Amino acid sequence: MPNVTPLRPGDPRRVGRYRLTGRVDEFADGGAGLPGVFLAQRVDGAPVLAVFLGPARAGDAAARDRFVAEARVARNIPPFGVARILDAGTEGALAYLITEFVSGPSLAEVIAAEGPLPGEALRAVAAGCATGIASIHEAGLVHGQFGPDLVVLGRDGPRVVHFSTTPPYGTATPAADILAWARTVVFAATGRPAQGGADLTALPADLRPVVADCLSPDPAARPHARALLTELLTGSELSAGLLAEGSRISQAAARLPPPVPVPGTGGPPRRGHSRVVLWAGAFAACVLAIVAAAVFIAGRHPAPGIPQAGSRSPAAGSLAAPAVTIPARLGGTFTGTVHQTDPSISLAVQVSLAGGTAHGSLAYPQMGCAGRLGLTSARSGLLTFRLAITSGRKNCADGTVTLASHAGGTMTFTFLRPGGSNPAGTLTRRG
Repeated sequence: MPNVTPLRPGDPRRVGRYRLTGRVDEFADGGAGLPGVFLAQRVDGAPVLAVFLGPARAGDAAARDRFVAEARVARNIPPFGVARILDAGTEGALAYLITEFVSGPSLAEVIAAEGPLPGEALRAVAAGCATGIASIHEAGLVHGQFGPDLVVLGRDGPRVVHFSTTPPYGTATPAADILAWARTVVFAATGRPAQGGADLTALPADLRPVVADCLSPDPAARPHARALLTELLTGSELSAGLLAEGSRISQAAARLPPPVPVPGTGGPPRRGHSRVVLWAGAFAACVLAIVAAAVFIAGRHPAPGIPQAGSRSPAAGSLAAPAVTIPARLGGTFTGTVHQTDPSISLAVQVSLAGGTAHGSLAYPQMGCAGRLGLTSARSGLLTFRLAITSGRKNCADGTVTLASHAGGTMTFTFLRPGGSNPAGTLTRRG
């Protein structure tokens, strides 16, 4: 836990709707250009962190206004697997940021103290970290510094902290985050940094191919965050949404947090949770440059769209080997044409299925799109998959695909869209 000291005579007592209760001593002398990072309370008594932007930056009215506006936009990051940004504003000449206070050890601390994680805990951490990265990427940000010391194991499971890199990304890219995720999972499984392909043997069998893909030296070959999470959740019920299910699964790695520090009584600060404070300071010190991204909505896009998530609560599930698999007789490659109305278009499609597993791939060659298929159910010859597009995302979108098998090696392909008008066609086994 960070060491929290009493407020000084010149310190503010309130900021916006929040009452300040103590000063976090890591920034007691204005470290990182900050006048202070404070422990605070919301009106309901819940602890939060209040981070003040330094006077040199906050004194520029244009920079201050931009900071506040963009920090408020960043509050729209999906609240799954990340430490949330709760509020932002100005107090006199200073701008401030209110962040969630996540209490708990870092993943690095846990591994140092307890050694490598067992299988189920490792799967939960892998899912939770992938969920956090997917949430960050969905908002147009990348992490840029992801690693085991920036994953906090709180009461709700793993939380990813310190995300602040915006386009243009430079070397901090979405693909770099995926590589860092894979290295973090290997570290959690072995207790040491990833050193090569031999480390994969320490992983549960169902995680090995996923992590291997993410360790590819070719950034373009690594899956997008949503595709990664889709593969991790193969066999899980996704009606509540991919991010919600990933967050639920990750709760298996939750840790009971220590009490909230009381000003003046905390012992020596522990490095792990100090990182939670550090991410907030670093985020505040970086004025965001959030950019708008085009949102492709089903029914307005020439390729099949993505169905909306339902409102039902997720059913029980796990990241163990999936309970449903593709029948061996349906393994192989199938090709055909899918017809869509509104707008009217016909697309060539190729589907490859790995019999005896829960995975496959899909490609729309005309659109330059490809994606991964994760089996969610198999009943009476009807297979239902979650599609995660891995390349060509500007032209195609994720969604749900069904394949109904028929005699003679044919299948009916259907892409489920909200409101009906589902693109469909017949596929024939190739070769």
